[in-house]
Amino acid sequence: MSGAALPAGWSGWVEPRAALDVAACVAASEPGRGRTSRHARTVAVDTAAGRVFVKRYPPPDGPRARRAFRMGRALAAAGFGAPSPLVVAERGGEGLLVTRDTGGEPLEQAVARRARAGKRTLLRRLGAEVGRLHRAGFVHGDLVPPNLRVRDDAFVFLDNDRTRRSRLLVAWGGRRNLVQLGRLVVPGVTLTDRARVLDAYVRARGWSRARHRRLARWLVAKTTARRCAIDRIPAPVAQRAGFRELMRSGGPFDPARGAASAERPA
Repeated sequence: MSGAALPAGWSGWVEPRAALDVAACVAASEPGRGRTSRHARTVAVDTAAGRVFVKRYPPPDGPRARRAFRMGRALAAAGFGAPSPLVVAERGGEGLLVTRDTGGEPLEQAVARRARAGKRTLLRRLGAEVGRLHRAGFVHGDLVPPNLRVRDDAFVFLDNDRTRRSRLLVAWGGRRNLVQLGRLVVPGVTLTDRARVLDAYVRARGWSRARHRRLARWLVAKTTARRCAIDRIPAPVAQRAGFRELMRSGGPFDPARGAASAERPA
């Protein structure tokens, strides 16, 4: 079997120029290895072709591998950063996706290591890029900060198995993306920084000031509701604390503090 051939039982596509041992990638992604998420298991593998990421989707989620493959290619064709695929395959309801390491660094790390001016510039570019994404008709499936990397001052969108391209979906899913992006407490990101992201987004969409204000109010309400639901914060407590305190890094509502829930204002 050549290095770029699929193991027995698997059917799909392999990048013909990739010097990749697909069987070794499959073996490396067997149960018990890598990082497990809701729909897949991901493991980093060092190969002759460089570091790759092997994502294994157990049944019945196998078709997600092909969806991620298609959307990654569509994003790249539209000028957005996305992982470069090397293998996509299925076997009995199971899915396999192998992509090149995108390089760069996680968004949160990129924000944390920049001085004030650099951080502000990066966050404005982030808002503009998400605006450009939506203007092109894409809605990301889960636009949380861990699904964004910064490479050469550009952004790479990860985990695209739920990403869709539909201008009709943007009207609803676009706002949802903004909640996903802003829901997490990120070290070094202030309320003013969040406003900068939103301002750059609105400018990229070409929206009016009135629409900007309406969106800002909606985002505060929706983000607060999501924080309360996911982090089990009583709504009256969140309301009394206010949005700034609710989203403050190192504050009483920062999940990174662990047991700090006991110290939340009553």
